[in-house]
Amino acid sequence: MVALKRRPAPAPLSVRAPKQERRGGIEILPRWTPGFGQRSSTKRERRGSMEDEQPRQGLNPRTMRKVTVSLIGEQPIPNLLPLRHQPPDVAVLVHTGRTENVARRLQRLLQPIEVHLLPTDPYDVQRIQEDLSNFLAQRAAGAEFEFNLTGGTKTMMVAAYEIARKYNAPFLYLQSEGKRSILYRYRFDNGEPRYEGKESLPSVITIDDYLKAHLDNYPIDAPKRLKDDLGKAFEEEIARALERTVDEVKVGIPLAGALEVDLVVRKENQVGVIQAKTGKKAGSKEGLDQLNAVCEQRYLGTYTHKILVVNQKWDQTRSNLRELAQAWRITVIELPSFNEQHPHLSEEDQQRLRQEVLRVLTGS
Repeated sequence: MVALKRRPAPAPLSVRAPKQERRGGIEILPRWTPGFGQRSSTKRERRGSMEDEQPRQGLNPRTMRKVTVSLIGEQPIPNLLPLRHQPPDVAVLVHTGRTENVARRLQRLLQPIEVHLLPTDPYDVQRIQEDLSNFLAQRAAGAEFEFNLTGGTKTMMVAAYEIARKYNAPFLYLQSEGKRSILYRYRFDNGEPRYEGKESLPSVITIDDYLKAHLDNYPIDAPKRLKDDLGKAFEEEIARALERTVDEVKVGIPLAGALEVDLVVRKENQVGVIQAKTGKKAGSKEGLDQLNAVCEQRYLGTYTHKILVVNQKWDQTRSNLRELAQAWRITVIELPSFNEQHPHLSEEDQQRLRQEVLRVLTGS
């Protein structure tokens, strides 16, 4: 991990409003905009449609100093982690119609930061630049800007990059596809980008944060699935074996309708879901299907680690299942010491479980 030296804060930038007509829409969240007026009832035409016009007032200068502009994509965590790590005074979440729900879930998790939602077009570079320029000029004049270019479409990234360069504002990128969350920082020097350094983010979220970032209605009020005594005991044994290895473990979490996760584990900012199967189900495709469904884009997303724990060895007759698990990026952990006559994990199996889960979550 490279330590970043603190530099003196730059003098606040004074930004003039562009001369062109404002075409970008901005939605202000009343809960986090003290001093903002009520929504105006006037109408204006925008690309052939009518929408409510918001009152044009600046951000509160007494409470606002640093503004972080984040591009919202379908994955919420790359935007949540930097905002939790170093909270700004104001967060601007730039989203499209497709990612509006993601932005709203993040808004709920970012309290008490002042949050603004800025809708824009996903692919029109000029429109994106106008939306950003109009907001920063009319609502955040005199602020210090920072841009998170991790999320959003590639077109949104290009547009935001140019705005950051125009204002000589620093920008960052979060690499989170691997086993760690690495934040890369950049700045502009005479209009040219310069790499400043990187840092590994500490733990800044919980399992509940992670689930709330991905699911609109979590926690849901739904009864847990009825399980046989052996299956319940297997889950409890797994949880006990892992409780001192990971930072957090939860058992039996309903996600939506009949969709339920047996266990969720977290190490630092990495989260994995575990399906635990015994008996005939341990040798079937059921657990693989459940994990694949849970980690679809509409639920926990593709960055969530998937783990299947079974109480039997998969021999050559299960080679098709092993190949399917590899294709779906599911880690299979075999713990044959647990059975109906001996409903406990041996020391060897406990150690195997801990090592495999740590390898999945941290790479070590």
